[in-house]
Amino acid sequence: MGDQFLRTINKIIEENLENFSVEDLAKNAGLSRSMLHRKLIKLTGKSATDLITEIRLTRARELLENDVATASEIAYRVGFKSPSYFNKLFKKHFKISPGDVRKGAILHSYQPDTFQKPKIQNLGGQNVFSLRNIALAIILAIIIAGGGIYYLSRQKKPSEKSIAILPFENLSTNAENQFFADGIVEDLLYRLSAISDLRVISRTSSEVFRNKGNKTVPEIAKLLDVNYILEGSVQRMADHVRINIQLIDAPRDNHILLKQYDRDLSEVFMIQSEIADQIASELSLALTKRQADALKQKQTNSLKAFEYMQLGRYHQTKRTPDDLCASVKYLRSAIAEDPDYALAYALLANAYQTSGWYEYIDRQTGRDSAEYLALKALSMDENIGEAHNVLGEIYYDYDWNYTLAEKEFKRALAINPNNATTYRNYGELMTVLGNLGKAREFYDKAIQLDPYSYIIRFGSSYAYFREKKYEQALIENKICQGLAKDNPTPIKNEFFIHVITGNTRAALESYKKFGMMTGMWTPGLVDSLFYAEGINGLLKWRLKYGNWPYKIGKAHYYALFGEKDKALDILGQALEDGYLTPFNTADPEFENLHSEPRFIAIRRKMGLPPLQ
Repeated sequence: MGDQFLRTINKIIEENLENFSVEDLAKNAGLSRSMLHRKLIKLTGKSATDLITEIRLTRARELLENDVATASEIAYRVGFKSPSYFNKLFKKHFKISPGDVRKGAILHSYQPDTFQKPKIQNLGGQNVFSLRNIALAIILAIIIAGGGIYYLSRQKKPSEKSIAILPFENLSTNAENQFFADGIVEDLLYRLSAISDLRVISRTSSEVFRNKGNKTVPEIAKLLDVNYILEGSVQRMADHVRINIQLIDAPRDNHILLKQYDRDLSEVFMIQSEIADQIASELSLALTKRQADALKQKQTNSLKAFEYMQLGRYHQTKRTPDDLCASVKYLRSAIAEDPDYALAYALLANAYQTSGWYEYIDRQTGRDSAEYLALKALSMDENIGEAHNVLGEIYYDYDWNYTLAEKEFKRALAINPNNATTYRNYGELMTVLGNLGKAREFYDKAIQLDPYSYIIRFGSSYAYFREKKYEQALIENKICQGLAKDNPTPIKNEFFIHVITGNTRAALESYKKFGMMTGMWTPGLVDSLFYAEGINGLLKWRLKYGNWPYKIGKAHYYALFGEKDKALDILGQALEDGYLTPFNTADPEFENLHSEPRFIAIRRKMGLPPLQ
């Protein structure tokens, strides 16, 4: 009877969270307030107020983990009139702030080798992962939160030295000087990244903490998996600049360097060199001559060129047609200011390579312009890792010269052992060549350097999918969904994984989610197709009525449906038409084609070995 009473009370509270008092609860339960209080104390040891609060907080956490609204909106939704009071109670109850739950700041260490392949069993005609309940029990929510950042911490050697440079604060009255402050950070990252004994977190991931809110330095360091944090501020006043820095031993939350640089603006490059050199000294890093030179090197003497270059870099990271066009414009302006600016040439090469690859411009024009500019950069300075990386991408993506591509990636990493993008590109190359062990090594390294990069996490999920490590692939896909909430591609990959592993119910939910996100179909249509013919019904409908701007996608469905000849027809035509890429041939959806003579022939024409 006590259990039934509590179930009734809990249900009443859960149905009336938003505006509900102890008096309301007593009235709905048909009891006086004092009798309700005595009964609850006897059964639970909690007062009615405590029980209402606990249920509200539990519901709030569920909403936060599913990112249905902001923390403040959720506070009101579950009945708290004051968001600040809600934050205080939530943190006291769960030992974590609402913001951290929503951002996915609950860390769970794992080593990839500890995961087993999913065992599949048949239950009532439906295939499901037998690991699903175990995964939930060990919080496979892996750092869930729809606002979304997911980060899986990596074990590192105790002696390893690692640093993240947080975005510098702009103390100038002109907001546009934020680009100047960001440029200081980029330059410091560029200098420090040449040091092989120092792991330097990429700016993409450090940028997540531009507005760090109530996070402490040790908390941020733990999220980024580093030992040291550099913070700073920049104030620019006419021809004068003031830069403050503080280097922090993060685990101990101890400042080991506090310094202010108050100089003429013309000395800004000298200041950057001094800061980098002092960091290396404070961390007792043993430098080679080339690394020591890299700390002191000035890429340009022109402040204007430096600013244009930073604007070009900023737009380049966005990868949209308009942003790449803006990037080209600014980088050309940087080169006009300083025709010997090797790094600007390398970044301009990357803008052309990317524009050609996405066919924002003619592919051949993009390829040839990128190669010319990269070689131009290297003729000025052979130690520009970005230029070698661009050449590696050209030789891999456009020319199918994998030997030359690998040589350029190796050269890029020898110059800059902290370039996460190069590790990602190298990992993709190894995936395409079928060297999955090496691919995983490079993707893991890229994640260590840039844990919050969508493109790196996406490549990692595909590599796991290709390795048949489906649990890990699903984890990475969930991370991708948190990092790019409006991108439906991770949902599509999730659907394919569930189809291949026989988890039909999960595949159904993924298919619905993809349809709602893209507007391509409704949940009702999906349900009717599924209940008529199961997963095959979804595949057949998609093949018959789907819009296919990307024809390789249709080949995926044919391959999954078992119509190998139709899938191979599309791949063969794509090769003839020039839009089949080496990466497409390694798509895990084509696994059942690997032994087909036509598929092997297609790969051979692209200079690729058969896949196992």
